[in-house]
Amino acid sequence: MRNNQGNSRSTSYRSSRNDSAGYRSMTLSDNGRSYQYGSAVPKYRPERTTDDRVRRQLQRKPAPVVSERVRKNREKARSMNLGVVLLFSAVFALIGVAVFGELSLQASNARLRREIASMKSELNTVKLDNEEEYSRIMGSVDMQAIKDKAIGQLGMQYAQSGQVIVVADATDDYVHQYQDIQ
Repeated sequence: MRNNQGNSRSTSYRSSRNDSAGYRSMTLSDNGRSYQYGSAVPKYRPERTTDDRVRRQLQRKPAPVVSERVRKNREKARSMNLGVVLLFSAVFALIGVAVFGELSLQASNARLRREIASMKSELNTVKLDNEEEYSRIMGSVDMQAIKDKAIGQLGMQYAQSGQVIVVADATDDYVHQYQDIQ
């Protein structure tokens, strides 16, 4: 390959490949220099030598010497004592009772709703039966026959104008008489 100055240069190409991130790249080597073309920058991975490993091992601190008393205190702190176990057990039991109570209340509520629905249905049936019976009774009563029997056989008469006394309307269904009306 020739450049603009006319000098000849040797250039070698390596074929395209996929790097670890999945990008295609091409490496170009020109007079001992290496260039990599592509859309991803390769990760820098320095090579570790045995000197690095030895240096890291030397930098590690040895485990501190712990007395027997300190070791026992640490083990005791890690273990759960009886009080903590009883406290957790009590909390879990309380939560279990609360959940069971809530579920039983929901079941009772559902049962009562079903009972209310069946009672409403029964009430509607009884109301319809009552209305039908009332209509049948009112249809069978002859008011003219009752009037004739009251006046003819029982001697009843219509009230005269001085016999009617108007009483103030009370909120109750009944009026109580505390003295004689004149």
